[in-house]
Amino acid sequence: MGFRVKHLKGAIATVLLSGVWAIAETLPSLAGGFTQPKNFNFTSLSYSNFDTDTFHKQEIQFYLEHGLQDNLTFIFKSPFAWSKNDDRGGDENSGFAPQEAGIRWRFNRDPYWATALQANIIVPLGYDADDDPSGAGNQDVGVEVSLPISRGFQVGKQRFGYGTVEVGYRDYFGSSSDELRLTGELSVDILRRFALATQFYGIYRLRESDNEDFSKIGGQMRWGANDNLTLSVGGFKNLTEFGGSFEAQIWYTFGAGKKAESETPAPPTEPKSP
Repeated sequence: MGFRVKHLKGAIATVLLSGVWAIAETLPSLAGGFTQPKNFNFTSLSYSNFDTDTFHKQEIQFYLEHGLQDNLTFIFKSPFAWSKNDDRGGDENSGFAPQEAGIRWRFNRDPYWATALQANIIVPLGYDADDDPSGAGNQDVGVEVSLPISRGFQVGKQRFGYGTVEVGYRDYFGSSSDELRLTGELSVDILRRFALATQFYGIYRLRESDNEDFSKIGGQMRWGANDNLTLSVGGFKNLTEFGGSFEAQIWYTFGAGKKAESETPAPPTEPKSP
């Protein structure tokens, strides 16, 4: 397996520097370590577009987290995408992008810190990579194992925040390159029910591939309409080459039973996508 050392060093340095900054500010850096309380659900419906000079993509994604136990959450992600590639004569493509399903197990009980182990299976459906390799993604079945570490904190009366760093390894059962995936997020309530968030997301191929390494940085404004409904708008800037994206999300939580108690409320988990 040919390891792309230059890109990996840069990715690790970015994460380490972010971590040092976070510790110095006592805001340890993504909500991925938290789990949903038993019988509670977090759902998200999102729209995003991505544009470069020659490539255009739109995506609608449904995302679900269901609390099997207070420390065990089922995860499902279903994206549907449309793309067009001017470099290939205006070829267009649409269909269900690879679907993901998995489990997140939180193995600590600290009210502020959440450390978890997550395993996902990735199953391709109708989005043919041969029609548009630059946008369709890999078309091999794969598995991903990741380690998210998160922390919630209070920043004022009825105002909270959270931060996360996450490292994942994705292995495809085919010719597609294995991947190292790095994610970081920091979200802070500026006002009660209004938060600002920023994220970093990177995919690094571990051997030669038609798909290049990919990284982006972005942010969102999030408004909690009530205890169950949150609206979010924002965008991302592609760091790898020219390009950017806009996104809008609707989050909704619901469930039955007793909600897990915590000094700092566990934040919702935002679905991640390249």
